[in-house]
Amino acid sequence: MKLNQVLENYSKSNIYPFHMPGHKRMLEGEYQIDMTEVDGVDDLHNPKGVIADEEERLAKIYGSDKSYMLVGGSTIGNLCAIYASTNENDLILIQKNSHKSVYNGSTIRHLNVGYIFTELDGDTIYRAVTLEQIKEAIAVYGKPKTIVITSPTYEGYVCDIEKIGKFCRENEIILIVDSAHGAHFGFNKYFPNPVINHADITIQSLHKTLPSLTQTAVLHLNGNRVRSERIREALDIFETSSPSYVLMKSMSDCMDIVENNEDIFTEYVDNLMRFYKASGELKKIQIRTDEESKRDIGKLIISTKCTNITGVELARTLREKYKIETELASFSYVLAMTSIMDSKLGFERLSQALSEIDEKLSDGKIEIPILASKSEKKLELWQAKAVDGKYIKLADAVGSVSRDMVCLYPPGSPVVVPGELITSDIINLINKAIKTGIHVTGITNDSICVVN
Repeated sequence: MKLNQVLENYSKSNIYPFHMPGHKRMLEGEYQIDMTEVDGVDDLHNPKGVIADEEERLAKIYGSDKSYMLVGGSTIGNLCAIYASTNENDLILIQKNSHKSVYNGSTIRHLNVGYIFTELDGDTIYRAVTLEQIKEAIAVYGKPKTIVITSPTYEGYVCDIEKIGKFCRENEIILIVDSAHGAHFGFNKYFPNPVINHADITIQSLHKTLPSLTQTAVLHLNGNRVRSERIREALDIFETSSPSYVLMKSMSDCMDIVENNEDIFTEYVDNLMRFYKASGELKKIQIRTDEESKRDIGKLIISTKCTNITGVELARTLREKYKIETELASFSYVLAMTSIMDSKLGFERLSQALSEIDEKLSDGKIEIPILASKSEKKLELWQAKAVDGKYIKLADAVGSVSRDMVCLYPPGSPVVVPGELITSDIINLINKAIKTGIHVTGITNDSICVVN
């Protein structure tokens, strides 16, 4: 029996609920299957019935040794993975442009953190990490207990995970891969193979690229270098004790959709190919098609770097004039995320809108600030958060040590992290982002919190 079927049957039963939640299933819609851990619907924190069956189904679909359903997004997965694979004061190497949850996990665990620096391209997009860059980080910081990398990146770039995984196994380094944007990988030859078989722990967000509700994710465990008991312990700490059955049902529904359903992915690829072909006629706007074998073709990178408008301005025009909302708008590009649920009409609307906008643009060159930061680390993350801080104006912050994390959002990768020296390049980037219209978190009234 599947969880979605169990909940559907329960909603139609005559059982009266003298238990949580307080709506008592008296309202329509999703309320009818919003349950608590009563007999018959299992317990996410100690699954022995239908939820255990669903986690086994996930493991079978993705080819992992063990899979865990998550209702707090990949954020929970990253926190749990780091907690379960390290002890306090261990050395962890993380990709510098990791999601903020990776930094938060390292802070909570009181880890010594080293950074892996990746390359940027002409649109200030981070490429995937390479084995050479990992080795360079090890040469600087020493051999770590754990490495955390991101593949695919927010913009879809993927690393050579087979080579990296082999290196980590040979050197007894635990490998965690934040693959939040790769839950759709492996279901069609046009999408890269998943990283799961080459990493000790892989985290994926079903909701990002598959038809599942926001906050639904999965943690995959392979091998025995991280014990499953440690994962369960971490889940008990970080995940809510009242997990949503509405979210879990959507994961069950999602598995039904992708399981043995090649046609839906074939249609998706056909729509993408038609879009890329039509976009080849654009004169000013550029649709990135480089190295498609190393990048998720479902992530549409729409570059304005050779035009007279920023990515933020393009996104605004798409939103206000064409009623198209994109995922991310940056200095010189827009990211449009697609999935198997996008319609042919949706792709045609975007293609037509870009064509009309392109005709009105002029040649130009967008000014892009320095994005890569190798700022000096003065304190460990947890040390910086453990001391008092004070707010000072951004203009006066050069040379101070940041207590807070400042991110361009989305995707949530930090510009500066706790314990780092604030440089003029960082201040210029923050000011340029605010002026351009990019959402910046961690700044309050033009002030930043620094170590007092």
